[in-house]
Amino acid sequence: MESTSELQHNLDSPQGTKFDAEQQIDPEQWELYLAGQRKPDPEPVDADANPEQDALLKEQLQRLSSAIVHKAPYCQGTIPLPAEASTLFYGRPGNAHAVNLTHASLEELQHLAETCDPATFGVDQKDVYDEAYRKAGKLDSSDFALNFSPERAGVLEAVRAELLVEGRKSTTDSILAELYKLNVYGPGSFFKAHMDTPRSELMLGSLVIVFPTPHEGGALALRESGEGERREWIFDSAALLDGASEPSIAYVAFYSDTEHEVMPVQSGYRVTITYNLYFVKDYAALGGAAPLAHPVGTNEELFRSTLRGLLEDPTFLPEGGNLLFALHHQYPLSTSHKSLEAAKQALRDVASRLKGSDAVILRVIQELSLEASLRIVYQDTGGFSDYTRYVMCDHVVDLENVPEVSDTLSSFLRRKEKGVLLNPDTKRHPWYAEDPDTAQAHWIVSSPWKFNSTHTTYMAYGNQASFEHTYWRISIFVCVGPVGRRETVTAELTTQK
Repeated sequence: MESTSELQHNLDSPQGTKFDAEQQIDPEQWELYLAGQRKPDPEPVDADANPEQDALLKEQLQRLSSAIVHKAPYCQGTIPLPAEASTLFYGRPGNAHAVNLTHASLEELQHLAETCDPATFGVDQKDVYDEAYRKAGKLDSSDFALNFSPERAGVLEAVRAELLVEGRKSTTDSILAELYKLNVYGPGSFFKAHMDTPRSELMLGSLVIVFPTPHEGGALALRESGEGERREWIFDSAALLDGASEPSIAYVAFYSDTEHEVMPVQSGYRVTITYNLYFVKDYAALGGAAPLAHPVGTNEELFRSTLRGLLEDPTFLPEGGNLLFALHHQYPLSTSHKSLEAAKQALRDVASRLKGSDAVILRVIQELSLEASLRIVYQDTGGFSDYTRYVMCDHVVDLENVPEVSDTLSSFLRRKEKGVLLNPDTKRHPWYAEDPDTAQAHWIVSSPWKFNSTHTTYMAYGNQASFEHTYWRISIFVCVGPVGRRETVTAELTTQK
């Protein structure tokens, strides 16, 4: 067996894999590796604990995880459509037309559909046209006009109350709706399952307005994957509008990381306009008065009471420790920044854009005076190892533009980016016990690691260059003080070995 110092010299293996002090070479595992039978990578493991407290701590952490309630990632409803807002003007210069969407004839709707361009969809930052994946018509915002405003109609306030208020620190936060496109789904039209491409780091989601044009089918299916389950909801605009007592529009708003699918239209024409929704910090700047109500979700109170109860329990992390909440939702975050400080600030800024249960978690933690900060956690499955390593950074790393990663990803992140190795196996690798760049953290993960994580490919070098990949997730890192001093003031890592 090579010494630790020899391992740190990155000796080349027969397969071109370099080793370092993070990797304990075991003859049996080496034979499995050469035979292509490496052990499967486990999910993140919790920090080492006293054997007598293991079962109790596991139950306490499970109780905390179960108190995180994920609401449906969308809201829906109907609102009466004023007569003055029902006329759609469309077309190109010199060939303009108008149609009243509350009582449009089949011929008028067919003309509108024929005026549209084929609808495309985004793949790898490119617009792609493929009727096997999406069959619909579209008009850009410059090619139509409508005297309809989601602000004036009260739609945005309803969306704000459902999607934004939960977990917010301030009731002055609001949403800006940017008109995007008009779409027409005729008989046989559809759009297969997809997620919207965020057009800004401030993007919250999408708002779809469905007009009262006669149609059957075209329901919108919304889906979300979680731990061992896949939830689905159906927004059936045709049924909602058919049951309205007066001309109305149906609306649905959903987070940008929500998978959705437009089911085939069976008859008639489904006419929609879509708005991109963005975070806005100052509600008054949009001309509205700050709401008088201050809703408190029942899921927020459940998490608050559960966490407070654990902090008051002397058996819960009696010496203090760290909690790590992997976020449930995805958030657009650029990997390219002019400086390290800019990259750190970009991650800090995500805190003001958290959605749903993620926002609830951060809000409650801060209310209880626990130091919390956002971190990027990278998964490293490369090189020779019988377990997966996780490294935590205070900024996102532009790995795709790194010239080379000449050793394991975890070693590179620790050496070049000041990353912190999470939950190292100090029994197998005793030198980690005194390593200041490691930390023990108890994971609260609501879904398998690869769900809602970001995939990144990078260039790795052994004896020859190869492409490797990693998955990373934004997480909330929380410091918990010992019994009697639970409140934490700084974000320094609590190293419970």
